[in-house]
Amino acid sequence: MAMEAIAAVEEAEAAAARLKAETAQEVKQMTAAAEESGRKAVNAALQKAREALREVDRQADERIAADTERIRAETKAAMGELKARAEMRLDDAAKIIVERIVNGA
Repeated sequence: MAMEAIAAVEEAEAAAARLKAETAQEVKQMTAAAEESGRKAVNAALQKAREALREVDRQADERIAADTERIRAETKAAMGELKARAEMRLDDAAKIIVERIVNGA
């Protein structure tokens, strides 16, 4: 009976050792899976952030182009007004000069 008890204990110890090894292997596999899942999540987040940044850049470029065109149009209109006023004053200045020359002043 003592031999049977020793054999049962040895068998239980062997089973416990197998269970411990299996559990350690499962923990390693679960850890590796979790790390891989984490890497994928981080990469997905980075990709999403890059796409969002590209979209923000695109929108900024569109606004810059629109603002540039608006400013260009406003400047062109202002130049036209200034030119028209200058041409009107040029005629007035020419008349004044001619009058002074004719009147001897």
